Amino acid sequence: MSTSKDVAQLAGVSPATVSRVFRGEAIVSEKTRKLVMDCARRLGYTPSLAASVLKKQNNHTVAFLDPDPQNPFYIQTISRISDVLREQYGYHTMMAPDTKYGHLVRESIQFFLSYRVECIVFSPIKNRSDPQLAELFQTEQDCRFLQLHSKLYPQVSSLYYNDVAGMEEATSCLLENGHRRILIVSDDRNRIRGCFDAYRAAGIAKPEIPVTPLPVGVSAEQVMELIQRWQPTAVIAVAEMFGLPAYSAITKLGLRVPEDISLIVYDDTAWTKALGITVVTHSEEDVVSGAVDSILGMIQGDIESPRHTKLPAYLLHRDSVRRL
Repeated sequence: MSTSKDVAQLAGVSPATVSRVFRGEAIVSEKTRKLVMDCARRLGYTPSLAASVLKKQNNHTVAFLDPDPQNPFYIQTISRISDVLREQYGYHTMMAPDTKYGHLVRESIQFFLSYRVECIVFSPIKNRSDPQLAELFQTEQDCRFLQLHSKLYPQVSSLYYNDVAGMEEATSCLLENGHRRILIVSDDRNRIRGCFDAYRAAGIAKPEIPVTPLPVGVSAEQVMELIQRWQPTAVIAVAEMFGLPAYSAITKLGLRVPEDISLIVYDDTAWTKALGITVVTHSEEDVVSGAVDSILGMIQGDIESPRHTKLPAYLLHRDSVRRL
C-alpha cells in the first residue's frame, strides 16, 4: 500500500508538501497541487483521515448520526449543516448513515468517540431513553453532543421543533375547511396531542375517526384498509415513513388529491414539493444556523451548560387541501 512518502518521492516534493495538498492549504501552488494529485492517483494513494484525527486532540471533526437514510428530510438537514461546517469553518465531517431509529445510537457514538471527534450530532427519534447512553453523556469529558430534531436527554443540548403546535395547526386547517372525518397516520403521541388540542379549540368533543398511534412501518395496504373502513375526507400523515404509504394508499384506491381526499404531510421533502402537498415544516435556515451555532459554541467553550432550542413549526399551504 502506497504512503505519502511514496507520493512525495515520485513527485519530487517533501512529505509535508503532500500533507498540505491534501489539507487544501492555499500556500501550495496550483502546479504543485496537480503534480502531487497526479502522482497520488498513479500510486493509488488516499490519505487516512482516521490516522490524522487520532494524532490530534482537537481534530476539527464533527460526526453525524442519521436515524433513517430512507428519509430525505434527515439527510438533507445533515448535509446542509455539514456543508456550512466544512466550507465556512474548516471542519471535517463524518456520518453513520443508519442508526435504525435509535437502535444503534450507542454503538455509533462509541465508534466515533474512538476517533476523538469534537462533537457528535444525533437524533433520538424514539421516545425511549437509553440508561447506558445517559451515563455516557455524564462521564464523557472530551466530546460534545447535540440532539437534532428532538429533546430526549435533558443533560444534552438540543435543537427541536414545536411538533404539538404544528399538528394542531394542520388539524385546525382541515377543520376550518369543513373536514370532520380526518384520518391521522402517525405513531407520535406528542403530535397526536396537538390534533386533540385543535378539536378542543374548535369546540368538538370527539373526533369522528378515532385518533390512535399506528405501528412503525405501516404499509400502504394497511392505510388503504383504514381509508376504506373510515371513509375520511382528509388525511394527515407524519414524516416520510407515514407520508409515502398514505399517498400510495390514496392513489391505489383511485382517489385524487385534493378532489376526493385532502392530504397534509409533516416535513417538506422533494416528493411533497413535486406533488404540491401542503406540509407542516420548519425554517431550514433556522435549523442549520441553530445547529452550527450550538456545535461551535460547545466546542469553543462558549456554551457550557445544556442549551435547548425549540423552533416553531408552520403550515406551508399548497394545493392538497379542498374546502368542503
